[in-house]
Amino acid sequence: MINRSNISIAFEALVENKFRSGLTALGIIFGVAAVITMLAIGNGAQQQIIKQIEQVGAKNIIIRPKLIGNIESEDDVSKKYSPKLTILDVEAIQAILPGIEKITPFLSYETSAIANGKKKNCNLVGVSSDYFSIYNLKLDLGSAFSTLHQKKSDAVCVIGANLATKLFSGKNPVGKTLKTNRLQLKIIGIISPGNSIGESLQSIGMNNYNDEVFAPINTVLRRYKDRGRITEKLLKTKRGNDDDDDNKNEQKPETEITDQIEKIVIAIEETDNMKQSVDVLYRLLLRRHHEVEDFEIIVPEQILQQKKQTNDIFNILLGVIAAISLLVGGIGIMNIMLASVLERIREIGLRMAIGATKKDIKQQFVYESGLISLIGGLIGIFLGVLLSYIAELTTGTPTIISIWSVVISFFVSAIIGITFGYMPAKKAAEQDPVYSLRQN
Repeated sequence: MINRSNISIAFEALVENKFRSGLTALGIIFGVAAVITMLAIGNGAQQQIIKQIEQVGAKNIIIRPKLIGNIESEDDVSKKYSPKLTILDVEAIQAILPGIEKITPFLSYETSAIANGKKKNCNLVGVSSDYFSIYNLKLDLGSAFSTLHQKKSDAVCVIGANLATKLFSGKNPVGKTLKTNRLQLKIIGIISPGNSIGESLQSIGMNNYNDEVFAPINTVLRRYKDRGRITEKLLKTKRGNDDDDDNKNEQKPETEITDQIEKIVIAIEETDNMKQSVDVLYRLLLRRHHEVEDFEIIVPEQILQQKKQTNDIFNILLGVIAAISLLVGGIGIMNIMLASVLERIREIGLRMAIGATKKDIKQQFVYESGLISLIGGLIGIFLGVLLSYIAELTTGTPTIISIWSVVISFFVSAIIGITFGYMPAKKAAEQDPVYSLRQN
């Protein structure tokens, strides 16, 4: 049972030795603060990764062009003319691959948007109507273009919130006309503003849609630019030059043959079928591209899960470091309490001489170390919360303080104080009262 008089004696001893008690508590204070701060930073980073997974789409597969080396073998001449990534690939995937929920091709061109007497640099992006639902893009105003718009190659577009603000300054852009070089588009929707997309997300399929103009893929190909059609023209020109004897020795720069579209994004109905779907896609595209592996298949969810696992390992490492600091704090308590026992031998002898039992002496020193740990734990919690907010303000990375990290840190600090205070308490209780009273 808890002896209140022993608690009172322990508390008075701490008050009388404020400086020593403060130094003893420092290890626990910084240990608890480190645990809370590190876990808050780790939880914030993990939450960001979860949001990225949600934004990119956990069920998405992305197909992108891949650069290949020069083909020199005569046996591979037919492979040299792979059609590369085209709209026809999209149609073939839709017809053959089972379990497709949504699919969109993607291509973009750097251009400038002119509207309301203002001009801003932007990207003109060609996608299908599925693009917005695949990436969970919400609209503030208007609506997204439909499948009918895409089939008819209508000159309509949806623009990002930042671009709308820059060009129209608070006015409603829906229904207005936007010009991108030689193409005029009617604005039918405005995408809700979102956080800027980092390079890691851009590399696996997401774009910073806040400053982009989205139009139906067929509209961009037929009305603006079709790299596939330019490629055919360049091939004919190249073949004509090869047959011209007068130009055989002329050195002309070769133009790289580009893909008609930049990537294909596919949302699969069931993630359990992801591996089988990737296998089918690989065989299908390899056959369509004349056995030339000029494409790569990326599963963003797997990449981000790997990143999450790395982050979890990092969190464990941070937790271990913080736990070590708590352990060091406990050892510090034990050392100080052992020194305190040696300094207070006469006090121990006097208490035992007037009737205090070994249990009372043991409780007194255990309570002292426990109180140091509890007070240090409370201060550490406050410091940990403060440091978490400072880290968020200085780095811009969100921190999430878990109630469990606070509770666990507090109880661990208390347990450490009691555990490491037991040895000094046992040593104090075993003192001979006669010997103790003779000490100067």
